[in-house]
Amino acid sequence: MRFLTALLMALCVAVSHAEKIILIPLDSRPAAGQFALMIGKVAGVEVEMPPYELLGRFTTPGRPDQILEWLRETDLSDVSAVIVSADMVEYGGLIESRLNSVSTEAAISRIKRLSSIVRSHPSTKLYVFSATMRLLPTATKEAEPWRLQLGKYEEAKAKWEMTHNAESGALAKRLRPKLGDEVVAEYENTRKRNLSVQKQLLYMQAKRMFDYLIVGQDDARPYGPHVGETALLKKMVGNLGLGGSVYFCEGVDQHASVLMSRALLDQAKWTPKVRVVYSDENGKYKFNPFESKPIKDSLTDQLLASGAVPAVSDEDYDYTLYLNTPGHRSDRFAEFLSSLKADLDQGFPTAVADIDLAKDGTANPELFEALWDNARIMKLLSYAGWNTAGNTMGTTIPAANVYLMARRINSNPLSREVAQREFLLHRFVNDYAYHKYTRPAAYRMVRERGGATTEEMDSDVYQQVNEFVQQDLAKRLEDFFRDQFLGKRFFAGTTQYAFSGITDIRIFLPWPRAYEVRLEFHLQPQIVNQPTALKN
Repeated sequence: MRFLTALLMALCVAVSHAEKIILIPLDSRPAAGQFALMIGKVAGVEVEMPPYELLGRFTTPGRPDQILEWLRETDLSDVSAVIVSADMVEYGGLIESRLNSVSTEAAISRIKRLSSIVRSHPSTKLYVFSATMRLLPTATKEAEPWRLQLGKYEEAKAKWEMTHNAESGALAKRLRPKLGDEVVAEYENTRKRNLSVQKQLLYMQAKRMFDYLIVGQDDARPYGPHVGETALLKKMVGNLGLGGSVYFCEGVDQHASVLMSRALLDQAKWTPKVRVVYSDENGKYKFNPFESKPIKDSLTDQLLASGAVPAVSDEDYDYTLYLNTPGHRSDRFAEFLSSLKADLDQGFPTAVADIDLAKDGTANPELFEALWDNARIMKLLSYAGWNTAGNTMGTTIPAANVYLMARRINSNPLSREVAQREFLLHRFVNDYAYHKYTRPAAYRMVRERGGATTEEMDSDVYQQVNEFVQQDLAKRLEDFFRDQFLGKRFFAGTTQYAFSGITDIRIFLPWPRAYEVRLEFHLQPQIVNQPTALKN
């Protein structure tokens, strides 16, 4: 096995180091901002976001004009990069971007103002990501009667237009009368506006008004209006000569983390090489749910956008990414687990992305058990297994990149090692424990209350479910910590530590639904053989 021994020995390379990064996230969900903040902490970077109340909450949009004013008043002299969700600045967040409530002109004016504010500080780089609208409208009480039918109609209509498939054409004709003209017009006009704004983003990129632009595909399928929209945007990228400065990726929630990695790797002038091991080689050619391209292409997109590159055969690499794909053959999966366990037990740098997700978005329990056994969880570089393949890969890869980069620079070793393991524990409790156990129980609570829906809870149901989630997930967090982290030893520089406790636990549902949870805590390290716990 070949890998860069400099990384295994954790040699420190003196490079310039980011003082601060500003993040304007997609919305107030943890995946949109908290994950990137925790990844930045691994590198010792202070990540500052707008005041929480400006980010909106579910169908209450964020306040882009106030966010831009906050940014204008912020001292950018020590800010190395600004990472921005275009959808937050243009519309007020991802949910609002699916509604035709903001004009094309207003959206473009806001994004130009953003560029002007950042470009007034030449040493500050600007990284932007934009979401191509997903196939389905947002799941709300109001949209519940027609949203699935509208999605099926738009998918069938697009497939008919692309392939002239008779079955799809017939389905579109059957579905159209069931949908009101107003519903269809609102949806299609919103898509037209968003495409017009994304075209403007490309023109702005051609004028170097941004340093890097990601166009992320929100939840999608192989057929739908997004396919033609993306093809048009890609053609524009070619015509404008923007190759290398614009990248198209599946998913959108993870792109704050992806760009956090890219910004830090750009500054460190380091490009990690990643060896990829699939649970089944056949899996790389499959399409994961909610994605419009094969897994192998989606993976390459996430790697390149993050600032990493896939290692080629017989080439040195910096870490191995074990990718668990859906539908694997049992004998191949057994070999995959055996290799993974061997690498971890020998201390080789290893990350895991589990995209073999059940219909409810939960990770593979057999893989989880292999990582749980022999306390392998704390030996990982990074882990993720949530929602979609793009979300998962775009969380695992940045976390691994940034940790290894942080070992190359003059970062505080104790803060780095603690922050990396905090994110590891966070991912396992969030991605596995919450979605496997707590969320299904929370959904049962909602359904037992007549008239309540899992898409959007009223205040009384929210309060009851939120209290349950706080209690249940806190216990699971403490169980995971006690089994996998308590007393486990690790080195920070030349000093050995062990984790002695977990503090500052805070758990709540950020939106009036139980789909995602906000989980906060801090791990307490202690020098081995010393009675006094150290703080970060």
